[in-house]
Amino acid sequence: MSADAVSSSKERTNRFTEFVSTTIANAKYFGILLGLLAIGAAGHQTHWSFGLTKHDEKAQHDAVTAEAGVDSTPQTDGWEVQFPSETSMQRSGVKTAVIEQRTMLERVKTTGVITYDERMSASLSARVSGSVWRVVKQVGDPVRRGDVLVIIDAAEVGRAKAEFLSDLVAVESKEELLLTLESITGAVSGRQVREARVALREARIRLENTEQALVNLGLSVRMEAFEKLSDNERSAKLHFLGLPESITKELDSSQTTSNLLALTASFDGVVIRQGAALGEMVQAGQPFLELADLRKMWLKLDVAKEDASKLAPGQRVRFTPDGLDRELDSSVTWISTEMNEQTRTLQVRAEVDNPVISTNPATGHEVRLLRANTFGIGMITLGEANAAFVIPTTALLHADSQPMIFIKTGELTFERMNVKMGVREKRYIEVQSPDLKPGLEVVVEGCHVLKSEWMLNHVASAAP
Repeated sequence: MSADAVSSSKERTNRFTEFVSTTIANAKYFGILLGLLAIGAAGHQTHWSFGLTKHDEKAQHDAVTAEAGVDSTPQTDGWEVQFPSETSMQRSGVKTAVIEQRTMLERVKTTGVITYDERMSASLSARVSGSVWRVVKQVGDPVRRGDVLVIIDAAEVGRAKAEFLSDLVAVESKEELLLTLESITGAVSGRQVREARVALREARIRLENTEQALVNLGLSVRMEAFEKLSDNERSAKLHFLGLPESITKELDSSQTTSNLLALTASFDGVVIRQGAALGEMVQAGQPFLELADLRKMWLKLDVAKEDASKLAPGQRVRFTPDGLDRELDSSVTWISTEMNEQTRTLQVRAEVDNPVISTNPATGHEVRLLRANTFGIGMITLGEANAAFVIPTTALLHADSQPMIFIKTGELTFERMNVKMGVREKRYIEVQSPDLKPGLEVVVEGCHVLKSEWMLNHVASAAP
């Protein structure tokens, strides 16, 4: 055989082999395509239910009610999903549980701190600059409103007292002069009388000003109370003005300055800070002593921003302070209007009683349970429901923002039910519907299989 014949034979063999390979590849492709088309046709026919069928009783019911002119809005949509066998249902992963009925509490956990009641705690300062002449109350001492805490030696107080006595004498002198001039009107001119009246008015104004200066220092005086007293009596009355008798009875007025000014308690409480020692200089308006009423304390709780919208005044609060094995019961009394810039949390406040737990035998002072600046854990009850229908959160689905669940209506059948959400507690949630009743079984696993079938049926029913 010639070389050309051999070459021609090999070429025909190669072409035949390529044709066979192409034919086999095309056959596989068309086989796969035909298989997919068959699956698609079957899925369209069964609405991709994989062994599930639909029930159209609601469609018939809607047709009847519409024909009768009745507006019906049932909780279910009428699509009943049915498995062909127990095996197919097990393969789908669908599992059910009986709907519970019990009390539900929706609570949020927070961190917090105990503080003094800011309405009944104050930082006190002297009204004038001076030196500490006597410390009457120490840290921890209980006080009553009006009790003297500290006595200040202030030169401004002595000056104000002296000016008051001087202006009082000036007024009395001007009054006597005016009376004299008015009694001898024939011997003096009208101008002199008028000038005497003006001078008396000016003297009274100065006296009123010095009287007010003493009042501003916390020393209550009335010029009428001094009018009938002698100069010595007036001086003695002003010398220890503002000091309680329990202190003045031990003092010798001839040896004790008249510059003394008492700093008193503005409410019942306990001295919680004393920042001035005997002889120490204090400045006007500079706080050096703190007072607080310990009978009530504040709880300041920090709530996460995602729970902020659920808060409301009056919600129950339970707080466990560090170091205590008991809970404090209270309720929300105030909610902040702004988020904390650093922590991005919202602060809420509650009030609690601070009970007496013992009495100091040495001093007789009461010892109370709570301490300011104690941290702890709080629980705020956001919602409460009694005899609520409760399901696991895994059983809850949504379709077009409408919460829904699937209820078991037969051995192999399930029906969708629209519900409203209620109180949430960890992995459980309250659901509400007129059709709910004890003993119903809800799908808790495999819910999305039923939802997919419902959506396919819903789309198919809406198609022309």
